[in-house]
Amino acid sequence: MKSKFLRQISVYEQYIMITVGIILMVIGFYYFIIPSELVTSGVTGIGLIFNALLGVQISYIVFVFNIVLLFIGWWLLGKKVFIRSIYGSLMFPFILFLFENFAPMLDIEGDIVIAVVFGGFFLGVGFGYVMKYGGTSGGSDIPVKILNKRLNLPLSKSVYYVDGFIILIGIIVFYSSYGINAGLYAIINVYISGVIADWIVLGSKSKRAVNIITENPEAIKHAIYDSIIRGVTEVKIKGGYTNLDKTMLITVITKQEYYIIRNIVASIDPKSFVYVTGATEIHGDFYERENE
Repeated sequence: MKSKFLRQISVYEQYIMITVGIILMVIGFYYFIIPSELVTSGVTGIGLIFNALLGVQISYIVFVFNIVLLFIGWWLLGKKVFIRSIYGSLMFPFILFLFENFAPMLDIEGDIVIAVVFGGFFLGVGFGYVMKYGGTSGGSDIPVKILNKRLNLPLSKSVYYVDGFIILIGIIVFYSSYGINAGLYAIINVYISGVIADWIVLGSKSKRAVNIITENPEAIKHAIYDSIIRGVTEVKIKGGYTNLDKTMLITVITKQEYYIIRNIVASIDPKSFVYVTGATEIHGDFYERENE
């Protein structure tokens, strides 16, 4: 039987898949969210609000807000977050601009259930691929990280505050047309997209225990320390079939860090045996470092 070694993801493949993810997000937003005037989370939700109030093309609004948030992120979060967010922050409004100017819209006005389900699906799959390949969609990711880092709020609460505020404004703006129902549907849409994005990246659990059986434990261990600053447990084991002494490294990561771990192992020891399990209960020294 042919062995399946861990393959390193190239930079070209990374950006191709991030672009595919952004295109899927735009499809969900353009074909399902915009026609239903469903103000969901993120800068796209802000774009819908300003489009309704000012009549300005949504891609222009998203572009302006993304640029402003990019530089706010550079100021408050540092150069690393700025560089990591550039591609998604610029590519999303560009692709949305192409759709707005050259693609026909679907006639689903009034069928909000279709908008919620299919819009949430495409947004979730797209965002899942963006995260899986180490990217970011920019936009509201930055204020979420600011609340997390500057106010020491848990990441989950930061997301709830930012998304909840945008949805609340959307309810107010579109209240005369849809009442409070639009806000409730928006919450369902955000939930659907979030569940699917988690499933695309690593399944339903946001944190994973990565187990690496390798002949190069020192190199992999130090690469993990240098790149994502995660603790690593080193366990001496013996192969049951080969009866050879081996080393297993164990580390717990967030879903955004899986891409980094995968490429570290693939570049140092592609023949290593790696398996990932859900980490449902974590106690002790573990920090959300998605803001770094």
